[in-house]
Amino acid sequence: MAGIGFAINKIVKDQSYKSKVRAFSYASIVTLVPLILGELVLVAAYLLTAIANFHITDRNLMVAILTYGILASMLVNGITAPVVSRFVSDRLFHKDLSLLLATYWGSQGVVLAIGASLYGLFIIVSGLGILYGLLAWLLFCQLLLSWNAMNYLTVLQDYIGIIKAFGVTIVLTFVMGGLFLILGLTPVAAVISGLVMGYAGFNVQSTLLLYHHFPRTIDWHHLFDFLAYFDDFWQLAWSGFLTQVGLIGHIIIIWFSPIGQRVKGLFFIAPYYDLTLFLASLTMLATTISFIVSLEVDFYRSYRNYYTSFTRGASLTQLRQAEKEMTGCLNRGLKKTVWIQLMVTMVMISLGTVVLNALPLGFNNTISGYFRILCVSYAIYGMANVINLSSQYFGNIAGSFKGTLVFASVSTVATLFFLLANPVFFGFGFLIGNAVYFMMMWLQMEDLNHRVLYQFLGRLPLVEEEKDGFFHCLAQRLNQKAVQTFAHDRSNERE
Repeated sequence: MAGIGFAINKIVKDQSYKSKVRAFSYASIVTLVPLILGELVLVAAYLLTAIANFHITDRNLMVAILTYGILASMLVNGITAPVVSRFVSDRLFHKDLSLLLATYWGSQGVVLAIGASLYGLFIIVSGLGILYGLLAWLLFCQLLLSWNAMNYLTVLQDYIGIIKAFGVTIVLTFVMGGLFLILGLTPVAAVISGLVMGYAGFNVQSTLLLYHHFPRTIDWHHLFDFLAYFDDFWQLAWSGFLTQVGLIGHIIIIWFSPIGQRVKGLFFIAPYYDLTLFLASLTMLATTISFIVSLEVDFYRSYRNYYTSFTRGASLTQLRQAEKEMTGCLNRGLKKTVWIQLMVTMVMISLGTVVLNALPLGFNNTISGYFRILCVSYAIYGMANVINLSSQYFGNIAGSFKGTLVFASVSTVATLFFLLANPVFFGFGFLIGNAVYFMMMWLQMEDLNHRVLYQFLGRLPLVEEEKDGFFHCLAQRLNQKAVQTFAHDRSNERE
């Protein structure tokens, strides 16, 4: 979420109560609304299945296609989003918005070229069939473009515009899905087509919003400049990917467990585990909002004060005092975030289980056990992720990479181990992975707190070297191709 911190800091400059309310509202809208309205899109799809009186087989196939599309697009986005967000954040820091629209189109082209190719190969061998395979591929492409667009939408403070974009998605999904049903498409094809049209509408609305707020002149010489950041921040890209592996890996493993079901070809689901997992993951939202507003605002001020102390010629005593204030602010913010997460998790486990058992969803003691395990797992993950993001303020990108590598490895291996045990223990592997991840990131943060000055000064090279790695060269070549292509098109138009 590249621009949230900058936007919130701008909102709360006047230190008034009203500004703090606006800050929490902005963080909640940008964090919660995409998820809530995204889920309303799914609700619209489920309403269509109820209206069309779906057979359970058709409904499972629709769920499998949608789930695979979401998870696969998140996996690809996990690689690109951290680096693209870093690029966008740097442009915001330098108050240079001139390249954002160009890199938006460049990043959309890159993620689509890579993701569509890989997922297309999977669809070909999946045994899904031509029609369903094509629709599944189109849905994946639209989801992938949507996640990448969100990296740029978070820069905007156009709350109503973002809500309208998702509103269009919901309406298009329901209306177009219903229209395709009336036209005689099979129920699964009609609903997936509606979802494709809905997310296509979201991408159109997102692009219009960006054109409205960003400078509209596109400099084709800088279309792929963001790719150079993959040389500088390759560990950041790997961290994003490994985080998604840790979050998604256990789900895929459970699909092939005794509680999993083959829907068609290589498409599997584990209905009750998937449902409890989604509900439990909502508990992380409290941590996310608290982190965005508390740490990105309060900690950012003390962090900036400490950082600028070096350029103001502060004495060592003043530096130590600024360092003490900064680390104290960070620790207070983290403790507050942890306590909020613990309270939300306890409430979710105690009340959520009662509510879910009362609903006609077929919950039993085993499924309630999955829910409790996953609630605790996501709570620990939320806290570990906040600590990880906070440590990156101190340049702890290498430590973040190591932490996510351990998280992905332990979560996957532990889940495979429990796969051989009783199904009652499913979810414990994910819990263990998160516990190890949390402990590792906490220890790293403790270490960073004791050597802040070294992180700012000792780790910097004496002589800055110009990097000219693979992605720098690739960015230059693609930029040249883009200029040649569009220059050629313009010359043809003039002729």
